[in-house]
Amino acid sequence: MFGLYPAGPEWVRSFSLANNAARDIQKSLVDFAGFTPAIQHQPFGHDRGAVLAQLGQTLLLLATTPGATEIAITPSVQMQHLLWSYQEGYASQWSAAEIHGLSGYSGWSELLTNARREFSRACDHVSAALAGTLCAPICAPQRAVVAADLNASFPNEDDDAFYAQMAAVVEGASCGL
Repeated sequence: MFGLYPAGPEWVRSFSLANNAARDIQKSLVDFAGFTPAIQHQPFGHDRGAVLAQLGQTLLLLATTPGATEIAITPSVQMQHLLWSYQEGYASQWSAAEIHGLSGYSGWSELLTNARREFSRACDHVSAALAGTLCAPICAPQRAVVAADLNASFPNEDDDAFYAQMAAVVEGASCGL
């Protein structure tokens, strides 16, 4: 369904959605793998895939043809053109400033290394999301933020209620003295 993109077949990986809903896969990737949700625009043209989510310069495309149940991972349009240029021997036509402006990388070596790494990581995340094994990364324990902390208004320091609240916090805290 997706066909061939400018960077070539090694830069496209297709997956079957099988019994998975596209929105569930999108949510899993956004929640647990650092993807950014997309509004299903079609950067490569009509019926060439609608962007479901993005990880850096890598796109997760959803098939747009009726009855299709596929998704694919491929680099963004700008990255496709850069990769094509490099593969076809036109790398010298791009200045370091142009490469940096289009990709954020300082040169070809950094671009190629990071593009491969990001593409591979995105493919791994999508595979895990489809298998139902994608979960939040294990991080160092952090202080739980209570919803009330985020929604509390800034206290009025001239208010007796503020002082009462601060006194309660101080009394409940143990300084170990």
